[in-house]
Amino acid sequence: MSRTSSERQRERSDWIERAESVGPVLSDYADASARGKTLAPESVTALEGAGFFGMASPREVGGFDVHPATQVEAFEQLASTDVSSGWVAMIQAETPGMAGSHLGDGIGLDTVFGDGFPRIAGTANPEGVATALPDGSFRLNGRWSFASGIRHCGWVLANSVVLKEDGSRPSPDDGLPPVIGSVVEQSRVIVEDSWDVMGLEGTGSCHYRMHDVVVDPAFTTPFGGVHSNRGGSWFVNPTITFLSPGHTGIALGSARRALELLNGEIGDRTRFGQSGSVADRGAFQRGYGEMSSRYEAARAYALSMLDEAMAWREAGEPTTPARDARIRAMVTWVTDACVDVVRFCHHHGGGAAAFTSSPLQRVFRDITVASQHIYVADSAYERSGAYRLGRQPQGAL
Repeated sequence: MSRTSSERQRERSDWIERAESVGPVLSDYADASARGKTLAPESVTALEGAGFFGMASPREVGGFDVHPATQVEAFEQLASTDVSSGWVAMIQAETPGMAGSHLGDGIGLDTVFGDGFPRIAGTANPEGVATALPDGSFRLNGRWSFASGIRHCGWVLANSVVLKEDGSRPSPDDGLPPVIGSVVEQSRVIVEDSWDVMGLEGTGSCHYRMHDVVVDPAFTTPFGGVHSNRGGSWFVNPTITFLSPGHTGIALGSARRALELLNGEIGDRTRFGQSGSVADRGAFQRGYGEMSSRYEAARAYALSMLDEAMAWREAGEPTTPARDARIRAMVTWVTDACVDVVRFCHHHGGGAAAFTSSPLQRVFRDITVASQHIYVADSAYERSGAYRLGRQPQGAL
């Protein structure tokens, strides 16, 4: 059922207020998160207590099913305080959203969601192997990457390529999916101390491994979304579209934070050999005005696109590859635009921005790492361009 404009506004105000309320805690523990290479317990507790881990899950499993455009604004607010905290909130919101909407009814759903709302880390890429066993279960083996927040989670959602016992890929006649997701207790996986990075240090996005872990089919989900078992209109999207609000909000929050940092103490500084402050220079004012406009344009584009996409879904319009390609291209463009904004701010931060203690340098490092995510690859433009030109795009993504 579609939300009315007044319901949308109430929801938006509520979630922005929630994001603002946890800001002081996220800010206070940002350094501790970076040093510990995982989100500080105090930040985890604050985000969980404010409801962010249930933000993008169906109401049937205890979530809030928040409108995608509102998700963008809430994630933006979190990231404008600490990018790593916003990133973990995004992952811990969207991963249980995928599990909660796609697990079948029964013991799997009841176990994962039946004892308080779960903390679930996950990796979208099918990097492991799931060998189909005669009793219908799957034996998991492999190594998965970028499991943000895994150290404070009780579960992981791991996608795997399905093989038959003889090692061959299944045919349509075998009745097996080509790829499945598996919700596995974190205690059954080996978490590697692999998160040694230049940005997003506080996300704790470690690799993890499984060796001969057998999973009951009740704990498996289809790969790729579209056919959800519960939840509102947004849950019928392919995974790549379902995840779009989070990446968009993180990029916008990073750009917003960089602009705010530059419009203050940093901009008020006077550099050697100059009579006025950095902010008094016409060249800087022009650049700052342009980058502020770029951020505002990216934000308006994102919110408009996701409002439109949700309207399609709520009206019962079918999802199409061309529409989903437009959404992914939007996320990529917004991220590219925000990277440009942050680079400008870091450049004008002067020598002080060279130090790892600089909050401006942290934002620069964070969005640089975030922009390497597969979601924002150049292939997004290729697919959108192909559909717009009436061509068939190449590749699965």
